[in-house]
Amino acid sequence: MGYEYDAIPNDVDDYRRRRDTLPLEFESLPTFNRSVGAHEVWLSDPQRPEGGWEEVQLVFGQDGVRLTCMTALSASVRQDLRVVLASIGGAGGARYVDDDGEPAAF
Repeated sequence: MGYEYDAIPNDVDDYRRRRDTLPLEFESLPTFNRSVGAHEVWLSDPQRPEGGWEEVQLVFGQDGVRLTCMTALSASVRQDLRVVLASIGGAGGARYVDDDGEPAAF
């Protein structure tokens, strides 16, 4: 069973200005696995077994990023998700919330 979260920037206008370039920033993360189109990034632990599940899909929407976690998250993916949140928020910051709108952290 997967879990969904939203990364919500405090300054949505700033996020919107940077939305198209943010996915490119994540290509340098150790857990970057692949991009699908301009607004979708997948992260996976590089130590996962061959053929193992990718861990997190990030979809960059108009006002924030939807994360779908496919499996339990490894320490390396959790670390990179903290970097992702800082990048999404920019100078204004951002927060993760679960599908009930409750605060979440990685």
